[in-house]
Amino acid sequence: MNTSEAQPVTSTAVVETPKSVTTPAQIKTPINYGAQGVKLASLEDAFRFANAIVASGFAPRGMEKAEAVLVAIQLGAELGLTPMAALQNTAVINGRPAIYGDAALALVRASGLLESFNEEEVGEAGKDSFGIKVTATRRDGSKGSETFTIGDAKAAKLWGKAGPWTDYPRRMLKFRARGFVLRDVFGDVLKGLRTAEEVRDYPEERNITPLSEKVSGGLTMSLTQGGAA
Repeated sequence: MNTSEAQPVTSTAVVETPKSVTTPAQIKTPINYGAQGVKLASLEDAFRFANAIVASGFAPRGMEKAEAVLVAIQLGAELGLTPMAALQNTAVINGRPAIYGDAALALVRASGLLESFNEEEVGEAGKDSFGIKVTATRRDGSKGSETFTIGDAKAAKLWGKAGPWTDYPRRMLKFRARGFVLRDVFGDVLKGLRTAEEVRDYPEERNITPLSEKVSGGLTMSLTQGGAA
């Protein structure tokens, strides 16, 4: 009887290598969302949100870049504003950040430090003496009062200026007086920020530094003076 020895059976497994592998570092963690909207927990979250704002077309004028939106969000966070409130209530004017007058008052009210606040008309309507007087008192008893009149606006070459000073003169008088007193009495709340209504009346700053001083090390000065020290 013939017997044959069983031959071993071999098989080859074919393993396909995936074309791309997503590593944990490439997976974006979700941004928490609650009753008041997004909750930004990191700088990356804020930058992703800033990019979304720019892509949506909701970025205010002067904040067309994600980096600018990110800075506005950071500024708002320091003041206690939510991300969207920061975008709507801050402005970049001539490279200077500012906050709108209504938002400034809202922040002061929300701080819990305001005891009383009053705005009233003073002087005779239509005359240089007419203006708005704003008085604010803190809970610790400190108090401030500012009045801005038509005469003040004329002295600052603002009265009759094209734009809000022509369209809403009374409101502009109020915003100017309000900005002064809130900044004086509640500088800790506003972090020294001026109101947008005030900042946009400033002339645009120009760099008048001589070229020789702009060049590092005064190289230009040395060349124009024949290398003399």
